[in-house]
Amino acid sequence: MKNILKYSFLALVALVIVGCQSLELDELLDNPNSVSPDKAELDLVFNAVMLDFKDFVDEVSDETMPYVRMTAMDGGYFYNNQDGPTSFDFMWETAYFDLLPDLNLIIDNATERDLTTYAGIAKTMKAYILFTLVDLYGDIPYSEAFQGVVVPSPKADADEAVYGAAADLLTSALADFGNPKGTLSGDLYYNGGAATWSKLANTLLIRYHVTTRLAGGSGSAINDILSGGNIIDEISEDFQFQYGSNRAAPDSRHPYYTDGYENGGPSWYMSNYMMWQMFGVKDNEDPRLRYYFRRQDGFEDNENQFTLDCTTAPYPSHWEDGYPWCTASGDFGDPDGIRGGYWGRSHGNADGIPPDDLKRTAWGLYPAGGAFDNLPMIIQDEDTGDDTWQVSNNGTDGARGAGIQPIFLSSWTHFLLAEGVLTMGVNGDARALLETALRQSISKVMNFNTSVVDAAFAPDAAAVDAYVNEVLGLYDAAADDEERLDLIMNEYRLACHGMGLEPFNNYRRTGYPSLMEPTRETSSTSFFPRTFWYPAVYVNFNANASQRQNLSGRVFWDTKPGDLR
Repeated sequence: MKNILKYSFLALVALVIVGCQSLELDELLDNPNSVSPDKAELDLVFNAVMLDFKDFVDEVSDETMPYVRMTAMDGGYFYNNQDGPTSFDFMWETAYFDLLPDLNLIIDNATERDLTTYAGIAKTMKAYILFTLVDLYGDIPYSEAFQGVVVPSPKADADEAVYGAAADLLTSALADFGNPKGTLSGDLYYNGGAATWSKLANTLLIRYHVTTRLAGGSGSAINDILSGGNIIDEISEDFQFQYGSNRAAPDSRHPYYTDGYENGGPSWYMSNYMMWQMFGVKDNEDPRLRYYFRRQDGFEDNENQFTLDCTTAPYPSHWEDGYPWCTASGDFGDPDGIRGGYWGRSHGNADGIPPDDLKRTAWGLYPAGGAFDNLPMIIQDEDTGDDTWQVSNNGTDGARGAGIQPIFLSSWTHFLLAEGVLTMGVNGDARALLETALRQSISKVMNFNTSVVDAAFAPDAAAVDAYVNEVLGLYDAAADDEERLDLIMNEYRLACHGMGLEPFNNYRRTGYPSLMEPTRETSSTSFFPRTFWYPAVYVNFNANASQRQNLSGRVFWDTKPGDLR
């Protein structure tokens, strides 16, 4: 990679020299935004960083969503079987072999050349990566890392120390953004300027203090940030990666789209619990439902034990009444259950894969760039167009993969602040923040690629108001702030479709949502993971690394007593 960058850099230098012959030297020196060999080199490295960062976030989300019932946990009946050390190799390699070395290079060179915008962006991205690695693994190499043969086996630093170093990076980035010099070319997130990146850095500091609120996080520090008004609080400021619709050479589409919308059906199982929560729990259907999920088969009665095992298996006795069993449409054996076709799996159903590829509910329009669901909610006849609903049509359905990878959205900022108001003295009205969060999330989803939305099935303003008002009514009826926080965390989770890290952190920090679907099977030796296995690529090649014995060890900020299910 370094040789490629070197030769590309020389080619760009040649272009710069040829293209700038008519410019005065002092014009180049006086204008920090002009293209120069130094900046061209950094732009090349940043181009790779921007794409690697998207891959890193996508992998983090994929690994965390099943644990918080956003997609089905079907890799094992019990938590300790869902993943193994090799499951996390790609994430670790992307962070330690690609992203962090390149970001360190950018920070060093940009600081030396006084390109403060470049340095600030790199510090912000580095901080996000370090936060994430600590969130998932606890102690990680940092102070001795990236020294090559000098320190071939860097020790793991204490998680709290690395978290603090990441927060310091954000503070340093804000100082850089306060005196911006240079505009990054090819910024795939915020068009290269310092203004919105500084809002992200401030928002990540708020996130840092809320995440660590039981381990030293400061409500007054959040209030200081809020007093400046420089945070991500509008949809236009959302931190996300935009995929394209190009099918080949290169395939620029969302990976969830390429998985399900080509041939053979989706490999994912959606979470029955997540889908059921959105249409089967409240009196009002969630307005985002048809954007999140695209059904393929709306008639579930004509099935056997190989495609729906609940045709013969009993309902798990340790489950509470009301959890979805066979599909999110309700208990298969209940004649009053809705036959809606929301075909996923229950939490911890690791049974063999039946021939149901073309029946499974697929990723929808948001965030995967798939198809909007314009199918009737209740299907009475198995012959009513089932075959025409399948989405494996050579990548021709919906928005053709032009989706997004949400990383941190404005609606999430308001959910976090609502938690801060309830628990740590942050200024504001938690109820009003909850309403803003709900409306921003729904608005973002409903205004996503509207050209492929069937208006006949899209929720109207009255439906949105009914849903929001029902949630606010539940908030008003809550007995205390703990119940209110429980409600906020549940709605936060529903707003995070396509990004599992935030709900995974929220669940460990707060213990909410409290009524999460249990695993289908029970075990006295399997507990919800408070940290993940160390990646095999780390343990096998670092003489100072050792694999943890189980997943019960907690990150320093995860201090709430009790176990999670």
